Amino acid sequence: MTFDDLGRELTARLEALPEGAFLTLGEPAEVPEKHGLLRRRARPAPGRYVQFRRDPGWLYGECVGSTIFGGDLEIGEADHERLRALGWLAPGDPDPAGTRPSYPHYWCTLEGGRAADLAGMGVGALEVLGADPGALTWVEG
Repeated sequence: MTFDDLGRELTARLEALPEGAFLTLGEPAEVPEKHGLLRRRARPAPGRYVQFRRDPGWLYGECVGSTIFGGDLEIGEADHERLRALGWLAPGDPDPAGTRPSYPHYWCTLEGGRAADLAGMGVGALEVLGADPGALTWVEG
């Protein structure tokens, strides 16, 4: 699967997403093995993902948060700028749609008919962050 294939599939899934539903596309969560005397699990490595929700008239998107905002993923300044160039807003940016962003994620709110634009932002973010398009999984709810 290529990022272009992924973009087409994400667009179709966002267009069909029912109101109030969500969709996540990302790396599968790895469960670390237990280790040590008390057999504790190490904290899993942060995953790269994007997630979406459809509200009346709007599509809301989030991208994994950077450690510079208190998120889980180490994102360098160059990749931060590339995400911003794709259209992702950073925590604290004003929201043109009047919704309240979720910290510590990159986020955006677009009109409901702009599924292809949001899909392009999502796939672009996963590419910037170095995700393998063939290893990503879908979660809908």
